[in-house]
Amino acid sequence: MTANGRRVALVTGASRGIGAACARKLAADGFAVAVNYARSGEAADALVTEIRSGGGEAAAIPADMSVPGEGERLVGETVERLGPPLVLVSNAGIQRSRALVRQSVQDWDAMWATNVNGAREVTRAVLPHMYDSGWGRIVFISSVLGATGGPGDSGYSATKAALLGMSKSLAQEVARRRITVNAVLPGTILTDLAASTDEAVLAANINFLAAKRAGEPDEVASVVTFLASDAASYVNGAEIAVHGGGWVPLPPR
Repeated sequence: MTANGRRVALVTGASRGIGAACARKLAADGFAVAVNYARSGEAADALVTEIRSGGGEAAAIPADMSVPGEGERLVGETVERLGPPLVLVSNAGIQRSRALVRQSVQDWDAMWATNVNGAREVTRAVLPHMYDSGWGRIVFISSVLGATGGPGDSGYSATKAALLGMSKSLAQEVARRRITVNAVLPGTILTDLAASTDEAVLAANINFLAAKRAGEPDEVASVVTFLASDAASYVNGAEIAVHGGGWVPLPPR
């Protein structure tokens, strides 16, 4: 905890989109928040300023989850600047969609380096602090593609499915220590990725959703903050889809 008695939450990939929404809501719930970013330093600093202006506590900490050793360093700096993180939202990830026959080895490896290896490293680094506290919350941001797959996303879907397997196994390992591990599976959410998608393709995608609209990052963050709370103490090893009642994957490119 911080000197002010706040529990510390670490959100990877928190400068924008779902990560930023999670950081805001966790801060509103009383957590001190480590806002991790890889390249968007200005956005992370602006988010920290926003949280502090609302009476919260936050720090922007750079670390590239694709680089070995960065996850461990990120946790160490979080401890130094805020305190030991007892909540981890493992959100950092990249998506490089291509039909498998056209996808480069470099793109495949880059997704695994960030989405899986980075998540493993930062999780491994926070666990000793949670063990010492006898309490912890870990939330992996997966994707509905990790459960359903989709054309053009064999590599990305594989990484997100790996997070599901990791979350279920780890949940069983650490439950006796009052630590929960869950996965959230967003569908079509209005993030930078959706903004960069062809409008006609996005509209066709949304048309197949039961909700007939894309989701907002805050709607994913609301689920994450519940899982990070004491109220979710008996929710462990779960997969929670946030997809408006359906999912149609984008076509291969």
